[in-house]
Amino acid sequence: MSEAAEAGPPVKRGYLLLADISGYTEFLTSTELEHAHAIISELTKLIRQRLTPPLRFVKLEGDAVLCYAETPVFGEGERLIELVESCYYDFGNRIRDMALATTCRCEACEAIPTLDLKFIGHFGEFLVAAEDGMEDLSGSDVILAHRMMKNGICEQGGPEAYAFLSGPLLERLPEGFTPAEHRESYDSFGEITGGVHDLGAAAERRRSARDHYVASDDADYELSSEPLPFPASIIWQYAVEADKRMRWQPREIQTGIETTPNDEGRIGLGTVSHCAHGAAGDALREFVDFHPYDYFTWRWTPLPDGPPLMPRCLETIELTEREDGSTTFTWRIKLEDRSDEAIELFANVTPLMDQIMPTVFNEALPAAILEDGFAPVGGAGTPPLASGD
Repeated sequence: MSEAAEAGPPVKRGYLLLADISGYTEFLTSTELEHAHAIISELTKLIRQRLTPPLRFVKLEGDAVLCYAETPVFGEGERLIELVESCYYDFGNRIRDMALATTCRCEACEAIPTLDLKFIGHFGEFLVAAEDGMEDLSGSDVILAHRMMKNGICEQGGPEAYAFLSGPLLERLPEGFTPAEHRESYDSFGEITGGVHDLGAAAERRRSARDHYVASDDADYELSSEPLPFPASIIWQYAVEADKRMRWQPREIQTGIETTPNDEGRIGLGTVSHCAHGAAGDALREFVDFHPYDYFTWRWTPLPDGPPLMPRCLETIELTEREDGSTTFTWRIKLEDRSDEAIELFANVTPLMDQIMPTVFNEALPAAILEDGFAPVGGAGTPPLASGD
């Protein structure tokens, strides 16, 4: 036997996530099996599509989807929370749409609104065993993540839709992100302390926040990329994280970015970036609309320390995912300062944007993503990165 075979697979370090459909057992056992199975299959397919990539799908465990990601996949741990919130938001919309669209009056279709979704998140070590093209996970942290599915959160007055996040995972999230503390005791592990993030409340905030979207009809400028060979969930990281953004932004018009997180310590509504533009002066960009993997809107405000690059305006970045998994990156600008001077300034800068930005979107952005090991659509998966912090 070779030394590699004797040693077994290497220990990996990263994120473990379980997405569990609440009400699954009663739904299947008390309704028409054929319709109930079709409904659950559609929902678990949706969950898998929303989580992978950037997570890697391991297997379906009845009503739960098990996924993982090695540490480097999320440059910032809060990207995992965005992923969970976005998945829950889409799950809730699908439940609503299915309930409204059905004309069937069977018990299964009538019971669709009783289904909900909860998540278990943990950070730790695990082994990945591959056989016949499939992966499986093992290790004490994998066991703990599964144990965490059995908890008293709802019985103790907690939310029905939640993400129960372990202490080790919370340590990788912004200090300002403070979900309600929750303790559980499990055999072989003793007492663990984690946090409960209310997904229903997060989804409601997202539904009520869409008020600064720049549509095509309202835009003073619009530019779209060619279809980029990555899903929106991957491209999103390179749009909102300052260090990743600087790797593909044109240095002719962007020389530095300093970001101040919002009150929760996260990137989202209220986050402000100080953008340096060299001889073109500096500007502030504040997130005023934020819908992960769909779009976000900045308010651009030039600072009085040099000639402005652009007048005060709104910028919407929209990611449109296609059926083949590729994504179109669209940038729209709407002037808020519509003085004659501002309109003239903007007219002078648009030829520069037309010259530079197509290459930036179509070449520099995907090149930065490829450098980090993310496989393009149709590739082997995401991503073949080494474990580590």
